[in-house]
Amino acid sequence: MEKEMEKSASGEKYQQPARPAIISNGAQIFLRVLVVVCSASAAYLMFTSKEEKLVYGFPMSAKWSDSPSTVYGAYVDVVVGASALVSLFITLITLRQRGHTIYFVLFLHDLMMMSLQLGGCVAATSIGYVAKHGFEKAGWIPICDNFCSFCTRAKTSVTIAFGSTVMLFVLCIIFAINSRHMHVHVISTANV
Repeated sequence: MEKEMEKSASGEKYQQPARPAIISNGAQIFLRVLVVVCSASAAYLMFTSKEEKLVYGFPMSAKWSDSPSTVYGAYVDVVVGASALVSLFITLITLRQRGHTIYFVLFLHDLMMMSLQLGGCVAATSIGYVAKHGFEKAGWIPICDNFCSFCTRAKTSVTIAFGSTVMLFVLCIIFAINSRHMHVHVISTANV
């Protein structure tokens, strides 16, 4: 693969910044598609988590909207999935451009979405722990013994969302690796 050589203003030759490898572009597209699919799946599973039963003769229900933590987690999945879809289109449109600005913006986007997704996962996991094990000091009993279907769907949703978080982390690593190969020129005003 030939790298183009150009002359700078002072007449010195320098290497043109190399485009990220085809494998890197393919990995970015693949991971973004997976983030969209995982986030949409996690949101769907959480939004449809609901179970009604008679417990000790009383009608009881457990649904995703009972806890602000699971509501937050579900809406974070929607936001991350939608923004990953937008970033997928941006990646496809700018695939052939050599600008470093778009790579940096996508890196920041992935970093923010990873942080947001991680926060949603942690919030849903914390209330899931209470649902599974209870909290004796507060007098909360575990509900997963009685609402197995609800807990299984919520647990699967959170697990898939954690997978989305890992994929966003891998995207950040890909950008960090690609940024090592980018050549940045500093324009000096001393000779002007």
